[in-house]
Amino acid sequence: MSFRPASLSEALLIRKTNDVMVYCGGSDVMIKYRSWSGTPAQFPKDVLYIGHLKELKSIDVNDFEITIGATVSYAQFLQDERIPIEYKKPVEQIGSVAIRNIGTFSGNICNASPAGDTLTMLYALNAKVIVASTVGKREIAIENFITGPGSTCLKNDEILTHIIIPNQKFSHTYYYKVGTRKANAISKVSVFAVADVVEHRVTDIRIAVGSCGPTVIRLKEAEAKIIGSNTSNIESMIYSLLTMYDDKIVPIDDVRSTKVYRSKVALNLIETFLVKELGQ
Repeated sequence: MSFRPASLSEALLIRKTNDVMVYCGGSDVMIKYRSWSGTPAQFPKDVLYIGHLKELKSIDVNDFEITIGATVSYAQFLQDERIPIEYKKPVEQIGSVAIRNIGTFSGNICNASPAGDTLTMLYALNAKVIVASTVGKREIAIENFITGPGSTCLKNDEILTHIIIPNQKFSHTYYYKVGTRKANAISKVSVFAVADVVEHRVTDIRIAVGSCGPTVIRLKEAEAKIIGSNTSNIESMIYSLLTMYDDKIVPIDDVRSTKVYRSKVALNLIETFLVKELGQ
């Protein structure tokens, strides 16, 4: 059975009273539950479709935050001129034009894959999600919302309705994704990093690594060690910093890559950002 509510409030009521899978763009779930060519996908439970809900289709931007509705597509995000171009870099490399036309941030988040293309950016930017039920809303940091591969803290009666990204400018922004090819490639390793440097001193830095652990890795202890440092000293700190990251990077072998390759590439990308981007 499938449900197509007329409003968000109706969707939340259906979610409360039925055991359903929430469905929006479907770029992940249609593949996960695909059947033989020409036949419908075999979903394990009833489906609640929310892709048409007007309450979730907008992007709101002010000086402090960017609020993205759960049904906003990647294409809509990319076309919005109010969005900083640095925030668009990971989204530009997602799948193909067709996938970007239907895929959403909310789906990428709820799918909770460590290889999710938007997740490193969301972790580095201290993004939050809003989840709603018939009894109210919760605001949760992205790093607390995703609890493991394919796992979140979303309750059975809740729907993720919005993503909030702080609208902050940084002096340095870095993104690099390693895949088998340039398009339609699942990430082998990805790094999104931002930093603020004022008069050669690092005042803020965040580095998020994808596909190298059960969730996106962000090592705040290493970031704290860098903050306050002069950029001319970063190269002398690189060995101890990479050692810290090496202890936390725990990739796996799979059909896309090996753990040895992922670990080496991740450390190389972190070093590139710290030495070549910041240490100049």
